[in-house]
Amino acid sequence: MRKVFESHRQEKVGHFHSILEQNGIASMIKNDASASIDGIMPGELILPELWVMEDDDYDRAIEILTPFYEGTAGDGEGSGGA
Repeated sequence: MRKVFESHRQEKVGHFHSILEQNGIASMIKNDASASIDGIMPGELILPELWVMEDDDYDRAIEILTPFYEGTAGDGEGSGGA
């Protein structure tokens, strides 16, 4: 698994997840808004993250999502690289 995107905007992470699924790339969202926040330290920020399930799909996922990244720089969002 490799992270391809993270954002404080849950709807954008969900949108990107849908785009990948529509292109046949299995993916999952970690740290979504429905997750329990028990145990989080005050001031600790946990962003929703989009991960591809197969490492081999990473490059294709980035290629598909790159046109959608425009306008996200400086907005607490970005591609993975994990």
